[in-house]
Amino acid sequence: MSSRRDGLSGGGFSPQAALDPGMCTGCGACSMVCVTGAAAPGPGGRPVFDRSSCIGCGHCAAVCPVDAFHIGTAFTGAPSTDCLPGLASTRRSVRLFEDRDVPRETVMSLLETVGYSPTGTNAQGLRIAAVGGASRVRGMLSDPLRRLLRILWNTGVLRMAGFLSGRTALVKRLVSGEDLVFRGAPLVLFFMVPRRNPTWRSDGVIAATLVMMRAHEMGLGTFWNGAAEALYPLAGRWRLPGTRGCGLAAVLCAGYPAVRYRPLPPRAWTLIDLSEQASGTGERPEGRI
Repeated sequence: MSSRRDGLSGGGFSPQAALDPGMCTGCGACSMVCVTGAAAPGPGGRPVFDRSSCIGCGHCAAVCPVDAFHIGTAFTGAPSTDCLPGLASTRRSVRLFEDRDVPRETVMSLLETVGYSPTGTNAQGLRIAAVGGASRVRGMLSDPLRRLLRILWNTGVLRMAGFLSGRTALVKRLVSGEDLVFRGAPLVLFFMVPRRNPTWRSDGVIAATLVMMRAHEMGLGTFWNGAAEALYPLAGRWRLPGTRGCGLAAVLCAGYPAVRYRPLPPRAWTLIDLSEQASGTGERPEGRI
């Protein structure tokens, strides 16, 4: 593999390493789209890169008309989205899983989509803390959580919370050891994003959504674990190394569905058409289903 091609591998994209000066025509497109100003026209129009401000987003390579960065053939027209409505309408939150682990190669294929997830400021550095294997999920996540809940129950904190919320029966099931948080999932994914990213939470939610849809395409079931996300600050951060300085944006539990699911009924939503209001037509916004 050539050194220029190496600009596409490893820890992100490096335009300096990927650019083939012999192919560059000096059109200036890369400099015009650079979001940080790291690419500027140099002699003959060829780009000169400021390594200190380059974030490796790859926009410069994406617009190159001659593929001087060697990233592949440009799209002609819009990519096919025929499968998207089907994926969206048949995806279900899965909470019943087969008793088998998700192979590591499957997990890596599942997470490849994170590398193409958009971010609010073209920031990078999303980190996915993965706990794989049903026994590891129990030992690293479920068991510590159960011990914490028992402590909170014995001190009366959880009793009061259950009483005030009207969910005492549910709280008792949790304290007794029933896994109502991770649901026996053999794979748990924590989407961690550096807090220095202004849009860190949205960045993580978008990445988790793409992974969720990719999982459905691969025959895996997932559910969005809001309970784990809410309990994360109380559970000693579940000992997730390599996530210092990051915020938790989402938790996905995944595995092979134990039962077949029927299509999901459409959820209620509303379109607030501000353009209709601004035009003075007097029509009421519609779209609730």
